[in-house]
Amino acid sequence: MSNSLIKTRPPIVTIMGHIDHGKTSLLDYIRKANVTAGEAGGITQHIGSYQVKHKDGLITFIDTPGHEAFKSIRSRGIKTADIIIVVIAGDEGIKPQTLEAIELAKSTQLPIIVVITKIDKENLILDKIKAELSELDMTPEEWGGQTIVSNVSSVTGEGIPELLDMIALVAEVEELKANYDPSATDGFILESFLDSKAGPLSDIVVLNGNLKMGDFVIVGNTVYGKIRRMTNDAGAMIKDAGPAQPVRILGLKGVASAGDEFRVVASENEALSIIEAAKVPHANNPVMQSLLEKEKALNLIIKADSIGSLDAIEYALSQIVQLDIKITIVGREVGEINANDIAQAKVQQAVILGFGIKQDKKIKELANLKDVVIKYYRLIYELIDEIRDQITQLEGPKVTRTDLGELKVLKVFKDDKKSMILGGLVQKGRMVRNGLIEIENAEGKVIVQGKMANLQQDKQDVSDVAEGNECGMVLSLSFKKTTPVEGDILYVYEQIKK
Repeated sequence: MSNSLIKTRPPIVTIMGHIDHGKTSLLDYIRKANVTAGEAGGITQHIGSYQVKHKDGLITFIDTPGHEAFKSIRSRGIKTADIIIVVIAGDEGIKPQTLEAIELAKSTQLPIIVVITKIDKENLILDKIKAELSELDMTPEEWGGQTIVSNVSSVTGEGIPELLDMIALVAEVEELKANYDPSATDGFILESFLDSKAGPLSDIVVLNGNLKMGDFVIVGNTVYGKIRRMTNDAGAMIKDAGPAQPVRILGLKGVASAGDEFRVVASENEALSIIEAAKVPHANNPVMQSLLEKEKALNLIIKADSIGSLDAIEYALSQIVQLDIKITIVGREVGEINANDIAQAKVQQAVILGFGIKQDKKIKELANLKDVVIKYYRLIYELIDEIRDQITQLEGPKVTRTDLGELKVLKVFKDDKKSMILGGLVQKGRMVRNGLIEIENAEGKVIVQGKMANLQQDKQDVSDVAEGNECGMVLSLSFKKTTPVEGDILYVYEQIKK
């Protein structure tokens, strides 16, 4: 691996804000006006994210269906977005969902751009919006603050070229990098669903490496498969995808969860081995664990076979988001592990990571004598997985449930052991595709549990359905005591493991 494999990559931008404040219109305008070369004409939105060409570079936009998917992804410690855009309608101002978006954006500590939309309309309240932003510690630059505020119209296109320029400028300042080594290909699941004809489909974004047709992919430690088809955001078949590129893949043997990480492995046997190993609780390294428990910090000394490897490892470690435990690289060098490294590790209570280098029996014996931990790796993802496991096991997972909506069951159309099709009326909140579900009978007892595999309104596939509307859905069942009847209540919810 050489240092040349760490290169600048396109920025990943996600857009948030209140419903009907112009998110979709803004994305549509940008998409139609700035499609990548060769895609002009007949553009239809294919997946929940897309890439546009702007001047000499590319920008990736993630269009999340609400904020839940984004929160789910962030909760897993993955740095999936580089810039957050918060949209505010110029004629309506800040609404409750806008406040939620702003708080979520602030919590990520990512750069935020506020976009005031619909400036082609009358009765604009631009100064009022900027005053409200100032009260939220987001004073606009023109008022002497540091918050970038752009005014745009998705009807006329006014301000949109300048907005794209600003995104590119922020990305340049952030110095976004990715590892372009094909042997280190990984990314995250943006959304997954079960197609009645094709089977499990997943919308993904590549973070590092180069994803190719025929690659074996494992998602988390549970779902795997061989990529049999890959399409871009315009629906065109492609053979490979690089960092920050969004694609839809076919070939996974199950429906993955939004926010799950994926990585490429060498073969189906390797994927199965990883899954089997994950089922057996592995013993923690007692010395490493004691350091974590005592110091709430992890000091690392990295010795690797090349500068490129050191850069790639340091970058990968920087993607681990952990608020309670600080990861610090106290030493990094090309070469074999030696006695000086062990002495430094003893003084600084550090763990030594060896990557792509030979294991020395005498050095290992000296490390054991000094109670210093040395870990050797050949694959970056194995190194990152073990570090993340050691950190997360310190506190153990905490699962929180958030109810998203309630539906009154009106009719069950199909019912078997593993799946169910039913229709109903949304009485509260909203129905969300891929959400977890429970159905309670008139006595308040849970009779069905599972996951919403698909959601339709007016016979069209949708990502969510709001209160007061009827809809149909396909459920993937994990538990069923009896078949629901008219009047039973279906709850859709999400569980976030932290």
